[in-house]
Amino acid sequence: MMQALRDNMKIIIWITAIVFLVGFGILELGGVFDSQQAGQAPAGIIAEINGEPVRMDVFSNTYNGMVRKLQESRELQPGEDAYVREQAWQMVVRNTLMAQEARKRGIGATPEEIKMALRVAPPEIVTEAEGFKTNGQFDYRKYLAELENPNSQVPWAQVEALVAETLPIQKLQEKVVAAAKISEGDVRERFLLQNERLKLRLLQFSPDSFSVDTSRVGDAEIQAYYKSHPEEFSGPLETKVAVLLVPRKPDESDIAAAKERLRGVLEQARATPDSFPKLAATYSEIPSTLTTGTERNVDDLTPAARNGLRNVGPGQISDIVQEERSIHIFQVMSRGINPDTKRETVRYREIAMQVNPGPNAVRAIRELTTKARKEAEREGFGPVATKHGFRTFDSQFFSMGQSGNQMLERFPDVEAWMFQGKIGSISRSVPSENGWFLYKILERREEGLRPLDKIQREVKLAVIRSLKLDRAREAAAQARAALATGGADASVAAAGHGRAVVADVVNRSGFIGAAQAREPKVVGMLFGSRSTTWSQPLTGDGAVYLALIVERTTPTEEEFRSKEQQIRESLLNERRQALYTEWMQDVRRRAKIKDYRENYFDA
Repeated sequence: MMQALRDNMKIIIWITAIVFLVGFGILELGGVFDSQQAGQAPAGIIAEINGEPVRMDVFSNTYNGMVRKLQESRELQPGEDAYVREQAWQMVVRNTLMAQEARKRGIGATPEEIKMALRVAPPEIVTEAEGFKTNGQFDYRKYLAELENPNSQVPWAQVEALVAETLPIQKLQEKVVAAAKISEGDVRERFLLQNERLKLRLLQFSPDSFSVDTSRVGDAEIQAYYKSHPEEFSGPLETKVAVLLVPRKPDESDIAAAKERLRGVLEQARATPDSFPKLAATYSEIPSTLTTGTERNVDDLTPAARNGLRNVGPGQISDIVQEERSIHIFQVMSRGINPDTKRETVRYREIAMQVNPGPNAVRAIRELTTKARKEAEREGFGPVATKHGFRTFDSQFFSMGQSGNQMLERFPDVEAWMFQGKIGSISRSVPSENGWFLYKILERREEGLRPLDKIQREVKLAVIRSLKLDRAREAAAQARAALATGGADASVAAAGHGRAVVADVVNRSGFIGAAQAREPKVVGMLFGSRSTTWSQPLTGDGAVYLALIVERTTPTEEEFRSKEQQIRESLLNERRQALYTEWMQDVRRRAKIKDYRENYFDA
């Protein structure tokens, strides 16, 4: 145990420093873009952060610790090292910046604080040590006995050094989030948001159900609308990027090996067709309906599946069908023609295996990614995508944090670069489950009112939508009059190109499940209304509504008190996370980082 503590000490010094970050749920992959490009680095240095060198062995220890932690639960998959390296980089940068901020503020740790932390909150390297466990669980009494043992062989000086490194960071984090405060009003508002409910009868009139004469929307109408609705065309700094994906696909040897494994299953299935459901339950990696099977229109199948099933009759089993990243065996249960659509259908069971790229394939994809990036700098994304058969597309304009893109959520530094990098510049490769992404900055919109000449088409579309909304409001007003004379919801709605729905549960979040829409403005007005008759036409973000409150459920004070503490803690954690995230982003934006990783790693 003592030797294990010594061997792992350098790794844990960096890993345990992020416990607070994990607790707040904001640790993420990232850090692939920085303020300066890679260049000639001093020997053994992977980065310079605000002039402070970060040694390669610090990064390596962090990376190796992460790999070791991952391998406790499963093996590292080919190509997954790129994820772990990115996470290790993000961790090292974040911890370095935190340590620098703590020193700048004069935050340290006294010997008494270190000893107290060791006693009441031992670091993970200690709690995970087998010598301090009983029946697989950390034994605090055993730990205290060793801590107080004057003849202990545990390297306590190194453990204290670890705590001395991490404690100032923890104290800094506590200072950053100390400003988070929650009032009873905040708690009550969240409680009502979650627990106050309405049952509604609704008539919904979508503007898309109405046509307008678009030829009458000319320059004068566009300019007038633009001048009278500046709030619609103002916004924060936005960016637009091109995206290119180098797919992470298995090669022929990977496919061949997978087919060889599946061939034995195919032989068993053909020898005993009735065993197909049992074989699928055992071997299939993709869920399927084994009892009744899956029914699909034949022309909705992938080309490979359609060809593979072309000559397979009921009761028969197909050959192995190869898709891009999977292989399949199908057992056809029935074939027919849908009487309503007149389209050919097939019902089948399926055994499917995913095929992941092996080490050779991953190596080739990385080399291809590096080549594609160099070609894109000369030729652009379009020609490179055409040459290699890659997928490429241009994003819409988006503001910081509003891309709705999972990759940018996982790699926040990628997003930061998109708003700070040079127009036309191309990112490094960014790893994902589907392959390696490259991004190119195309355009930016400055904060404020957008120039009309840049958004002429958007303004015209807004004018057209406003005209359609006018027609939807007219239809809603006519429908309200018809309801007042006893008209039925469904027939009145249909007469106005709308639809009638009953929303059994609507809370203050604004989501109306029955209408398949989120309408916070409309729902807010209804919660504030005490009317027992049909509302006036209510214009929402996606449609115009008439609403009748059928039932209102107001929670009791006793219910509020029973959930008050839980809600308060949840809100406090949210506020702390928001404060910390905003502060850390500001520290990161101000940091001067020289990134030398390209001197050590390929894509």
